[in-house]
Amino acid sequence: MCRYKNGELLRIHMKHYNYIQENSPTHKRRALVFSLAGIILFLFFSIFFYEFWYNLIQTTPILNNLIIYLKYNFANVTPIGLLYEHFMGGIFFVPSADELVFYYGLLNGNPLLFSFVAALTGYMLAQILNYFIGLKISNFMLHIVSKKKVYKTKRWINKYGAYGIFAFNAIPIFPAPLLIFALGVTKYNFKRLFIITLVAKVLEYLVLMGIFLLFSG
Repeated sequence: MCRYKNGELLRIHMKHYNYIQENSPTHKRRALVFSLAGIILFLFFSIFFYEFWYNLIQTTPILNNLIIYLKYNFANVTPIGLLYEHFMGGIFFVPSADELVFYYGLLNGNPLLFSFVAALTGYMLAQILNYFIGLKISNFMLHIVSKKKVYKTKRWINKYGAYGIFAFNAIPIFPAPLLIFALGVTKYNFKRLFIITLVAKVLEYLVLMGIFLLFSG
């Protein structure tokens, strides 16, 4: 490769450049097989020891009371239940209609401000977890998915910037938790991501409360 600088011809050897090197299909298949084997092994032991865990919970007062407490809050969609639900539902691999649950809680008579704070707290905690899961296993994920696709996603975010992240978090049909996980993989700026996500969710839930007040009055 040649380049001119100050009228002089400079020769730059290609070996000094680092390019994205894709993993071979065999390498990707091996990583995927190991991942699936780990998941299957985990599920097997969970099912195999189900009776053991069930009896342990039933015979341990603290654990039994905790399960009863969680069931009550989930079933009655209390503000504390909203916090737990938004945390669990906000994890990238758990599908959840958080907005509908939040609105249903308001219909059940939950206080607006407490529900608002609880839901946002649960959701933001989940997104922090999503980001750092992606960040910590980014090297492993690059062994499974295409590196070119990962960096294509990063280029897309760089192109649309805050508007793209804002839209994903403010519009319910978009899988925002999955995007945040992917941004963790690509090591997107955490502080910037956190602020954009928080602003988007605050505005979205203010709109939901406005709709609730409009139709409940």
